Amino acid sequence: MKKIIALVVVVAFLAVGAVAFATPVGPKGDLKITKADGKHKKPAVVYNHEKHSAATPDCKTCHHTWDGKDAPKKCSECHTAKKDGKKLSSKDALHKNCKGCHKTMKKAGKKTGPTSCKKCHKK
Repeated sequence: MKKIIALVVVVAFLAVGAVAFATPVGPKGDLKITKADGKHKKPAVVYNHEKHSAATPDCKTCHHTWDGKDAPKKCSECHTAKKDGKKLSSKDALHKNCKGCHKTMKKAGKKTGPTSCKKCHKK
């Protein structure tokens, strides 16, 4: 009986280890979001990826088309700088996703990030 329990513990330990090492690791520190076309009316947004990934259920919360294999694409690769009527521009997609999440968390009474222009677009 002790051997079976020991075997179960070892298998569980290996399974947890495999999942932990298979989980993708995002970039460390602060990231800067800039417009794809390089034309800025406001300063770029700087945010901490580690802090945000810890606060979200999984990577697909933000990287909604990511298959989990290679590095996720930049938002601007799919959400083109010009509005084509078929998909959100990168600006609109980021505002909807980021600002929308902050507003939802605020309504739920949770600590969250800013929702005003100047608090995200800092000089």
